[in-house]
Amino acid sequence: MHVRTPRTSTGRRTALCTALLAGVLALTMPSAVARVRPLVNGDVPDPSIAQTKNKHYVVVGTGDQVLRMSSTNGRRWRLASPALLTRPTWARTTGSVWASDIVRLRGRWVLYYAAPVRGLSSAGRCIGVAVAGNPTGHFRPIGTGPLVCPPDARTPPASDPVLDPGHAEPTLPTTGAIDPSLFQGPSGTWLLYKTDGRPSSIRIVPLAPNGLQVAGRSRPLVVSSGVVENPVMLKRGRFYYLFDSVGDYTRCSYTTVFRRSPNMLSWPGPGRTLLSKANTGLCGPGGADVLVSGRGTTATVSLYFHAWVCRGSGRPCKEPFHAWDGQEDYRRPVRALYGMTLRFTKRKLPAPGAWIQRRR
Repeated sequence: MHVRTPRTSTGRRTALCTALLAGVLALTMPSAVARVRPLVNGDVPDPSIAQTKNKHYVVVGTGDQVLRMSSTNGRRWRLASPALLTRPTWARTTGSVWASDIVRLRGRWVLYYAAPVRGLSSAGRCIGVAVAGNPTGHFRPIGTGPLVCPPDARTPPASDPVLDPGHAEPTLPTTGAIDPSLFQGPSGTWLLYKTDGRPSSIRIVPLAPNGLQVAGRSRPLVVSSGVVENPVMLKRGRFYYLFDSVGDYTRCSYTTVFRRSPNMLSWPGPGRTLLSKANTGLCGPGGADVLVSGRGTTATVSLYFHAWVCRGSGRPCKEPFHAWDGQEDYRRPVRALYGMTLRFTKRKLPAPGAWIQRRR
């Protein structure tokens, strides 16, 4: 950054430059980077958060039967029973269930999840849906087949086969569909998800108002030659915001980005960095979910996300770092849970706000 200063003493020029630089950093970095502690100093990969009417909170994440935690204030968390009591008949019995999404919809609680299936690669998964009467109850799978699944999987036909035959990149429909995320907006109920593999894409499909059936064809929102995943959409004022994660999730370079558009089905241009190692001090901040408290442009918007911590200390892993480099037993890396409020600039762009700190 070049700063033009008047001809004054060296001390005054230095002080002015320091003040200007501090102002720039204050606009781009959350407070207390060096002192932030994770809300959960344990493994909470790919968190999805929901708030009940009585102000209790529930988080679900990647795990054998969908990891679940609960909180009375969003700052102090305790482990709860797994969310998915039984897997659907179309899913394999081994392999973890990835990146679920928990939402309240029409008086009941709905869980979208990515379960391993036969017929794809060992990492291949498809998206199903389950329901429960409350967020801490046992969710029951709905339907005889998945909601979203490529045709190569050995499952009953999915309502959304991911891509229309003859109109897709050849790698996209065969590697799986993961990272489901529900969006309820002025134009109805929609499910966002990622097509796994490279190139990867973020797609969206309309759902019935109850969120349990597909109500139309899916379409792409973002296509990347690299990795783009974990989509979450927010409507605020006249703009839609699309948050997702990019890069290798096993490294500190994993980053959360955002896009802004007046049209929820059109997202031109690259994503802009929201959370990275550079502006948070964390290792691989990603897998974020949005929690909105209140209504309109005065509502509080918070992000809950994971980042790698090592040695059981709750401190961010340091470079060089790779989660699967054979040192996991020594370094004990886990994806800890963090929280942060978002603020919106005068240009209506999201920016990091204050950390949500754990209460002792």
